[in-house]
Amino acid sequence: MKQNLLLTFFVLIGTNVTFAQQQTVYKTWNPAKDQTSVVAGQGWHSGLQSFYDRLPAKAEGSVRKEVWNLSKNNAGLNLRFKSDAPEIIIKYAVSGYMRMDHMPATGVSGVDLYAQDAKGKWLWAGGKYKFGDTVTYTFTNLNTTGKEAREYTLYLPLYNTVKWMEISVPEQSVFTPTPVSKEKPIVVYGTSIAQGGCASRAGLAWTSMLSRKLNRPIVNLAFSGNGRLEKEVYELLPEIGASLYVLDCLPNLTGVTGEEVTKRVEATVALLQLKKPGVPILLTEHDGYTDDGLNATRKKAYEVTNVALKTAFEKLKAKGVKNIYYLMKDAINQDIESTVDGTHPNDIGMMNYANAYEKAIRKIK
Repeated sequence: MKQNLLLTFFVLIGTNVTFAQQQTVYKTWNPAKDQTSVVAGQGWHSGLQSFYDRLPAKAEGSVRKEVWNLSKNNAGLNLRFKSDAPEIIIKYAVSGYMRMDHMPATGVSGVDLYAQDAKGKWLWAGGKYKFGDTVTYTFTNLNTTGKEAREYTLYLPLYNTVKWMEISVPEQSVFTPTPVSKEKPIVVYGTSIAQGGCASRAGLAWTSMLSRKLNRPIVNLAFSGNGRLEKEVYELLPEIGASLYVLDCLPNLTGVTGEEVTKRVEATVALLQLKKPGVPILLTEHDGYTDDGLNATRKKAYEVTNVALKTAFEKLKAKGVKNIYYLMKDAINQDIESTVDGTHPNDIGMMNYANAYEKAIRKIK
């Protein structure tokens, strides 16, 4: 009996020693403490109230409260880094509700990790996640095929606000944050749809998909229910050195008259061309409501806005305005399978948007 107890004791001691030897030691990166600009998708990298904000602090005094609060959401923001780590652990906290009735926590509050291989092909990492006071995403078995570190893109939550974030990898692994690209971005001013509602993951918002398709940076200035072509917002857009401005606000303008829609479009285009002459502007129609076959009221609402947008476009062209382009509803091609609630795209609908925008933007010189 004593011999058996002694043997068990030594087995336990040996197991503990082995476990201690196998414990992984991690090194951790906090983006907010980095000395260089590392948050891609931001229009402003200084003058911010909080590190992951989408609008500068000065905007709080001019834009409506609803817009300001939504600008705290991290839609379109992403972090890039190079690593050969077999394991990546993301920990962070958010300040808002984890999920919505029509959008899961992975889309509202989750992060999403993509990578590119040596040939530029995009790859997706499926991680295990846990939502709580601290949200944790763990990505394992990230084996690299060569000696070179792989480049990653980590998309931040679409409809929540990151308070702090830490990224950890095994201590012996390579980990190098990538500074923000100096390439001029595409700037999108839009609604809940462009903000990412209702993608199942952050990387499946159409702006994120489009950025990967074009391999170009995109600044997402979409505000759920509040993308209304308001002067206080569009006056901020020229502060960003854009390669293209996208105005996709019609889903939030069904509550105003067609004449008012036309007026706002003309005013926005005039200001952008005055401040940023030569930079192209893409005007996008309302993508429609996919229950319009049964709901004539909803059909009429989006048709009024689209007629108004077309009117504005034709008036601008008649005045000799150049570098303006037009994306029609039919090109987006939503159907009864592509939305969550008749309005907000599911992942299929987001892909429809991304495909339509890719085709349109590739034609813009």
